[in-house]
Amino acid sequence: MTEAKRNAALERITVLTARNQHLSTISAGPLRQPVLDEIIAENEKTMQKLIKATDKRYEFLFNFKGGGWNSEWAYTIEEAKELAIKKYSASDNCDPDYNTFRVSTPADYQNLISLFY
Repeated sequence: MTEAKRNAALERITVLTARNQHLSTISAGPLRQPVLDEIIAENEKTMQKLIKATDKRYEFLFNFKGGGWNSEWAYTIEEAKELAIKKYSASDNCDPDYNTFRVSTPADYQNLISLFY
């Protein structure tokens, strides 16, 4: 997930929360209609999916320009790159190749681990 997509999802959660609060107020009064309850339930379902997606940290694998690899755990690829910059900026030997950042998959991770044996 990119930072822009994560920010858009967080904004959507905020909008849906406000909308549900407003609809709950309306549906509690004399204008209560079953369709409002359905809309509220649908919004809740969407919010739960978005919350699950935005609360998950991913392992991002990357290569060094001189050879080798490492990983960073982050919510977005931009955050993973920032963490790598902080971690390796003072190193003369470790220069991350920022074009190689990717979300770790089991196959990719196993392939990289096999380089140790």
